[in-house]
Amino acid sequence: MDLNSKNTRTMRQRTPGYILIPSVMIFIIGTLMMVTPVNFDMEPGILGFFSNTWNQFINTMSSWIPLAITVISLIMILIINAINQVVESQRFKKLSSEQQQNYLVMSKQNYFKRLLKSGRERQSDEEEEAIILDHGFDGIKELDNALPQWWLAMFYMGIVFMVVYLLAFSFTDFAHPEVEYEEFNTKEQARVDKWIEENDITMAEATNKYLDAQAIAEGKKTFETICATCHRADGGGGIGPNLTDDNWINKTQDSLFYNIYDIIFNGSPTNAQMRAFGQRGELTGLAIEKVASYVYYLNQEEPTIGVNEGGAAPQGDLISEWSQSGEQQPPMNLTEPEIPATTPTPDVTTDSATAGQNNK
Repeated sequence: MDLNSKNTRTMRQRTPGYILIPSVMIFIIGTLMMVTPVNFDMEPGILGFFSNTWNQFINTMSSWIPLAITVISLIMILIINAINQVVESQRFKKLSSEQQQNYLVMSKQNYFKRLLKSGRERQSDEEEEAIILDHGFDGIKELDNALPQWWLAMFYMGIVFMVVYLLAFSFTDFAHPEVEYEEFNTKEQARVDKWIEENDITMAEATNKYLDAQAIAEGKKTFETICATCHRADGGGGIGPNLTDDNWINKTQDSLFYNIYDIIFNGSPTNAQMRAFGQRGELTGLAIEKVASYVYYLNQEEPTIGVNEGGAAPQGDLISEWSQSGEQQPPMNLTEPEIPATTPTPDVTTDSATAGQNNK
């Protein structure tokens, strides 16, 4: 094959800079956005997608490390594009007049149309013969196809990104999972504390929702998670007392519902193992309202689970006015529990097995 054919091969159209540069930069910025922790509340829906993308872009570029990577990447891709232009110019000068004319005609064609055409059409026999290598195996021949410029650019930029990322990870807090977790957890805890401060209730504001199916279902879920270890899932008692009979160890309120609420919030005055879930910040007032409603429902609406049914023996005093035939709602003479000025941080190491002991 003559030299002109090989020259024609070497002067195939490269990816234009207006395609190459934005494509590589979008890839780099997108990668940085994916590894940067989200520090805002995301919005749902299609419009939310665009809003979230923009907010994450601002969030990413507000840090100096992603910004430095972006600037360095842009400078390098501009340098690579300039070098390619110089190389292209030198190769163009070595072409014959006819080859130069053909190259100029091809360069005026739309890049995307040319790209689609190259994907549909195979190389001609002459083009294939010009780039075939001298070695082969079992009838398989290897062609010396040039790598696309966009592929080379992304390959080199990947190396640069790896070096910068490794240095940033080694000497800064950038992209450290444990640091991201602590920051996210701190933010979420602050959001929860703010919501509790604005929306939570005290015992005086609580109402007995034992007839509200949804409240009972939510209270049951919390009860089975925290209280069932001591009181059993059916409230029949085990380590803790039976919650379905008419005997109660503690009476701090004149109303059964508020008495239950008070014991859950402030703990048992006679047994420290029944901890104060409200004072310790382990349950909000709203959650305690639902749990207290569920316990009231077990005691007043469900059959008593006696010893013969596997329940615990009665403990404490028999309070007849709180029996299924004697309890009346709404309650009277409510005594507000003493609530600390600040809510302590929940003690996550405390054994939940003692959560419900002696909460009657």
